[in-house]
Amino acid sequence: MSTELLKRSFYKAIEDFPIFAGRLRQVKTGKLEIIVDSNDLNLPNFTEILSNLDFTEFEAANLNPALLPNSAVKPTALFTGGFQEGNIKLADIRIVRFKNDGGVVLSVAVGHVLVDGCGFEMFMHRWAKINNMLVADSKATDFGVSNVVHNRSILQRVVPTPQEPPLSLLQKIYIPSGYLSRLVAWLSPGIRGKIVEYIHASAVISISCFHLSREKIDQLRQSAKKTSATDKHISENDILMAVITIAYGQSILKHKSEHANSGLTSWLKSAIFGSSSKNPKSFATLEAVDIRHRIPNANLENYSGNSAISMMVHSPIELLQMPVSSEILAQVALGVRKSTNGVTSEYIAQVVHEAESESDFVSRPLVHNTFVAERLMVTNLSRFTFYTTDFGWGVPQFVGPVNAKFPKIATFFPAHPSKGGIYIHLNDYSNILQYMRTNSFWAGISDFVY
Repeated sequence: MSTELLKRSFYKAIEDFPIFAGRLRQVKTGKLEIIVDSNDLNLPNFTEILSNLDFTEFEAANLNPALLPNSAVKPTALFTGGFQEGNIKLADIRIVRFKNDGGVVLSVAVGHVLVDGCGFEMFMHRWAKINNMLVADSKATDFGVSNVVHNRSILQRVVPTPQEPPLSLLQKIYIPSGYLSRLVAWLSPGIRGKIVEYIHASAVISISCFHLSREKIDQLRQSAKKTSATDKHISENDILMAVITIAYGQSILKHKSEHANSGLTSWLKSAIFGSSSKNPKSFATLEAVDIRHRIPNANLENYSGNSAISMMVHSPIELLQMPVSSEILAQVALGVRKSTNGVTSEYIAQVVHEAESESDFVSRPLVHNTFVAERLMVTNLSRFTFYTTDFGWGVPQFVGPVNAKFPKIATFFPAHPSKGGIYIHLNDYSNILQYMRTNSFWAGISDFVY
């Protein structure tokens, strides 16, 4: 795989995704804009890194990214770069080449302000298509026309005006505002990023990967459907959300009971979230929901921007503490289904309206996810077609996330077609991951990968 060819095709693909070369600007509290100036482009970094590792060694370790050089990964949970660099880079590409040219890893770090998961998939397919054409003919110049839409104002045009009073729905089902979230929203993107990096720099945050086979997923789903007291539909996503909520919730509760918070951490939580943070009644799973097909008469199929919004799924802690059975699994899954169905046109309208206003709306999940133990952010990318992304040298052997250095994040990725099933990647503190590995329910349905 030629690095020069990858670099050439990458910058060619950016012509169809100009926002990748834009500059981030905060125009008011909590409100960010991407400015693209053809005379002042902010081109992403593109770096090649040579590894002392042979690919066979990497393969023997189940492709564990922890074996890659530290410089191989640029975490971008929010954005890349910082105020000390002068300009925040919105994307960062690193090509890790194994010893004896045995293979490469493409480390593609893209700030969430650019695209959501669907937009990222669009970009990777476009980049691969251009590179594939260059592999066949290095002098190729006609790569076709991309139909991707980047204009962020499209949501304002297709999303209806909220009918209910502003925030009437969000106050019930979304994260409430607070002093700290308002402070974080007020800070500039660069300073905010540096503070987050500093907070997590000393924390031992790792990433673990688990595999759920197709047979096990189907078995769990059928079991929940048979024991459900209603005839409501239970989707695969409902089951995946339910099993990660149960296993992670049990792990967190066990860790909390054995390592009670005290001192400054306990005081901060009480000061920010009130006494309810000490003994919450429910475990909150923050689910990313794609709204592309949830707005009537809106053609968002080719929209690259953030059209994924969050929905909170609350599961009673009392329920999670019970022995896991098909009935418990069905109850949690139906809770997920109810919350997902709650992403109506009115809810979407209120989310978009609030996100466009001058508020701390976007910073609330970050603050709460940092301080509240009984919480998990989940993104399901298991239906994405990453394994059809051929750069001209064959499809990838493995696709997964980098360690974003943020705790309490779960991401579902498809496994290679030859293996089937789904990989669940979990970013968290090392001690929490150990509790997860030893959870009897989780160990019984998944296989530990790394």
